[in-house]
Amino acid sequence: MSEHTVAPRPAPEHRADVGPGRVRFARARTVAAVVAAIIGGFIALLALGTAFGPGEFVGTLASAFAWPFFGPQFVVLSVIAGLLCIPLWRARRRPVLRGIATSLVAIALVSSTVITGVIVKSAYDNGGSVNFAQALTLSTPIEGPDEVMAYVTVDGEPQQARVFVPEGGASGAPVMMYIHGGAWYMGSAEASDQIARSFASAGFYVVNIDYRLTNSTRATWDKAPADVACGLAWTSERAATDGADADRLTVVGDSAGGHLSMLLGWSAADGAAASSCPERGDVPVPDAVVASYPVADLMYTSDNGTAPLGVDPKVFTRNFLGGSPADQPERLRAVSPLTYVSERTPPTLIVQPERDDFIPAEGNYGVAADAQRAGADVTVARVPFGYHGFDGLPGSIGGQTRSSIVVSWLQGLGLAP
Repeated sequence: MSEHTVAPRPAPEHRADVGPGRVRFARARTVAAVVAAIIGGFIALLALGTAFGPGEFVGTLASAFAWPFFGPQFVVLSVIAGLLCIPLWRARRRPVLRGIATSLVAIALVSSTVITGVIVKSAYDNGGSVNFAQALTLSTPIEGPDEVMAYVTVDGEPQQARVFVPEGGASGAPVMMYIHGGAWYMGSAEASDQIARSFASAGFYVVNIDYRLTNSTRATWDKAPADVACGLAWTSERAATDGADADRLTVVGDSAGGHLSMLLGWSAADGAAASSCPERGDVPVPDAVVASYPVADLMYTSDNGTAPLGVDPKVFTRNFLGGSPADQPERLRAVSPLTYVSERTPPTLIVQPERDDFIPAEGNYGVAADAQRAGADVTVARVPFGYHGFDGLPGSIGGQTRSSIVVSWLQGLGLAP
């Protein structure tokens, strides 16, 4: 053979990747790597969102909601994305694609594990716990109330009381009255039934109540507090009738409901709670108050709260008071929990998501510090990476963190099953 002779090329049937099955496999592993890159990139972006204020734009707001709701799911997705990268590495093909996909997946796995772990650690640090099987499935009790009735009718409006009896029956069960949030102008007891049922499943006799809502032409700064005070008197009576332990009475509320729960408990202890059903007698003093991300400082909220979805704290605070806090100093004082704080104030737990800038966390920290200086027993349980409504899915790590912290804290006071 001359030196210029070209060696024959292998026949096509002997080449490595020419078979139809191998071609399909090559495409499949490429698609798998692309899917892994998309998953990793998405989770990495959500992790990056934690570096910015949730109220800055919708992207960071989505990040603030995502982690307390779906943190464990993101960890699992990151692991699956990592597995999808393996075929491309085994084939040693497409180095750019596999490098990008692997890098994004690594960032996603590390960040999702750390963020989820930090949230779960806050539950344990504050006496709570998290069931990961429940968190992955987001399972939660869905049964509605055992009974619904009006506890009072005012201004022609019947206000509902939705009663939840624990599985073991009402006899001897500690009593909890729950007040829904919604910026004093929206929301309802019915919309909060999942939360009420989750506490009933933990052994509490729960009464979930409505109250008069505000609008642009009707200020309810005096009406909503009077309604929940009436609701507490009704709850105490009804619980005793049903055989529950009305001597272990807790008021719980979220957001605007958290404000009303603090105002009710603190003013009742000061002898200053006015009721919309005075015929029921004095407003009982609850043994404890629990408020999640409450509007505890209306002035601070109005001045500093963000409105990422168009729900403006400045507007709903003005509507509630019938004017801005600066223009309504007497009304502001009347609805400020700190007005009534003293050593008689019931033990109070504030569950505070640290990233909340809708109802700014700093305002609630300030109220708690002022109350403590006045001699009140106020505890703040901080939840990192949490935003307003972080506990909206009771079965999620955010929901479990909130509920388990509350139950543990009440157990320490002898007010839980």
